[in-house]
Amino acid sequence: MKKKSILLVAIAVFSFAFAKAQEADDCTVMLQIFAENAKARSYDEAYKQLAPLVTNCPDASAAIYQYGERIYEHRLRNNIGNENENAVGLIAMFDGQINRFADKVNVSKKMVEKARAMYKYNIGTQDEVYAILDEEFRDNPEEFTDPNAMITYFKLAENRYNDKKIDLQGFFDIYDELTLQIENVQDERGMILNNYLDKEAAGTLTDDELSDKEAQETNIKNYGIVMGSVNATLGSLADCDKLIPLYEAEFDNKKSDEKWLSNVLRRLQAKECTDAPLYVESVKALHEINPSAKTAYGLGNIASTQSEKFKYWDQAISLGVSKDLESKIYYKKGIAYKNQGQYSSAKREFIAANNAKPSFGAPYLQIASMIANSANSCGTTPFEKRAVYWVAARYANKAAAVDPSIKSNALQAAASYNGSAPQSQEIFMSKEYKSGSTISFSCWIGESVRVP
Repeated sequence: MKKKSILLVAIAVFSFAFAKAQEADDCTVMLQIFAENAKARSYDEAYKQLAPLVTNCPDASAAIYQYGERIYEHRLRNNIGNENENAVGLIAMFDGQINRFADKVNVSKKMVEKARAMYKYNIGTQDEVYAILDEEFRDNPEEFTDPNAMITYFKLAENRYNDKKIDLQGFFDIYDELTLQIENVQDERGMILNNYLDKEAAGTLTDDELSDKEAQETNIKNYGIVMGSVNATLGSLADCDKLIPLYEAEFDNKKSDEKWLSNVLRRLQAKECTDAPLYVESVKALHEINPSAKTAYGLGNIASTQSEKFKYWDQAISLGVSKDLESKIYYKKGIAYKNQGQYSSAKREFIAANNAKPSFGAPYLQIASMIANSANSCGTTPFEKRAVYWVAARYANKAAAVDPSIKSNALQAAASYNGSAPQSQEIFMSKEYKSGSTISFSCWIGESVRVP
């Protein structure tokens, strides 16, 4: 009670001093008192002081609008006052930072936050919100990483398509560009996470790195949700049976248009529509206009023999395909080698696939499967042979960590592999290995594992 009384007295003193400062039009004193209240999270008191500061001292400090943003978020979060008035106030705080203190804030991020608030609280029109997000996505893609903003942007694009403000081709363009952005961000996070997973396996992960590892796992999960939402929104519009007639109708008029052919190939490849005659015709037409990595990949897809496929695919990589496509090529080669029982070559290709696209977990799951299948041929003792499953589980866990789309299956596989490995009682009874011992495998696996 004593502390509460002291706090009430302090607030009263601040309020009296603030009123006096207003009378003297002393912006410095007004701002100092306002900032102290905001820092102390006395948001209700600071709210009373905010409007006079904005009116009388609009250019005094970016802190007016930065603290104002917190104040209005507090009011909205706790249902204090009128929601619409608070939402308008929040947007005004974003505008204050953007228009008056552009050199002190990340303008692009603030524009995205403003658009999200407009959409959430129904301020302005959907066209206005879309225009803001579209401009930021195109002009500042490196800053366009907010998962909620991505979902909102695509939802608004869908509404524009349904309202006939953009055609199907335009909607596909937005889908392609946004999914590429999501994949790029996933890859950045996946690369960071892969490094942490390797350190964790080696037992050298620091506490700070562990904390960041968990944050990156959350990031990757959120982007997986975004990708799933975007794909679900697009639905059957992008299936082969919709894409092929759309492009077939334009092919004769567009078959000499390099950009159009490139877009057609990218979309048909993304949806695995490579068996269609349109795909073959488009690859050949584009190759005649401008032989490139993309056309080399396409020719590899339609080649009749594996050696010819590999020749064109390797050529495509050497000519500089996108990292996403490079990853797909390595993965396809890995599958081909795996099916032939050439596990060492397959592992090399699968590792290359993940290096090209760090958020692609399927290659790790394939490696885990090959390792598990090799349990009887690697290791010299029964204990070592079963220890192979720990290595398989390690790769399955890696797959789950970097790729949310296969996390459930990967974790189930890891649990199964761990269940086939030596259990705690067997480790305790073992004469050759104890907990903490290292087992090295000289077979094609070429790795070691620590006994848990």
